[in-house]
Amino acid sequence: MTNGTAETPVSARNPRTPTTADELDTLKRELMKAEVRLAKARATVVSAEIDIKVLSVRLKTLMK
Repeated sequence: MTNGTAETPVSARNPRTPTTADELDTLKRELMKAEVRLAKARATVVSAEIDIKVLSVRLKTLMK
């Protein structure tokens, strides 16, 4: 897990130049990795939301 700072791939920082097949493949791989990181982050958020709901119900039950 990262500390919230975004990593900018080298390819995104370079000025626009003609692309090669290798560069396109690299960009596709980087995009897929970013999509996987996003999916994992979303799953973590959903899991935390479920935990909060369950713990809230347990707390309310114990307070009665």
